[in-house]
Amino acid sequence: MPKQKRIQMIGEFYDAIDSLKNRNEVRLFLKSLLSPEEIAMFMRRIEIALLLSAKYKYSDISEMLGVGNDKISNVQRALQQDDNGYKIIVKRLIENRKKRLKIIKKENKKMTDMSPLSIAKKKYPAHFFLNNLLDVAVEKLEEDDKSLEKEALLFTPSSTFLREKNKKK
Repeated sequence: MPKQKRIQMIGEFYDAIDSLKNRNEVRLFLKSLLSPEEIAMFMRRIEIALLLSAKYKYSDISEMLGVGNDKISNVQRALQQDDNGYKIIVKRLIENRKKRLKIIKKENKKMTDMSPLSIAKKKYPAHFFLNNLLDVAVEKLEEDDKSLEKEALLFTPSSTFLREKNKKK
């Protein structure tokens, strides 16, 4: 196939993806176009880029994702090139994961707010003044964006290994 024709087809492919209006349309399109294994392969590359961007070692990435050093170095090379494809998706993926984690934490907090002690604290705030101050201080510490970013980085289906490893440290 001539180079010009190939360039036109690639442009048309980008236009097709750009025409998708929401996550569900993207899901349906990719589900029709790719097998689950192919989608997982692409996501694994993105996870490699994410972990490399966070300065994880090849050995940790390899152990966590079950990939070889050659695949990791291919992604590393792409990250070092001029295009920003991986960098854009890594940034947005971390932002989305942070939003999801905040929602999960709020839901978990709501569940704990239903405990008898929490109800008593709300009903008799003067009796729990010092505890309430401590709760506010702890909540503020939990909102630290850097720690949330690290947690978001490891908030992936494949990251069970590193989450467990980091808990032990």
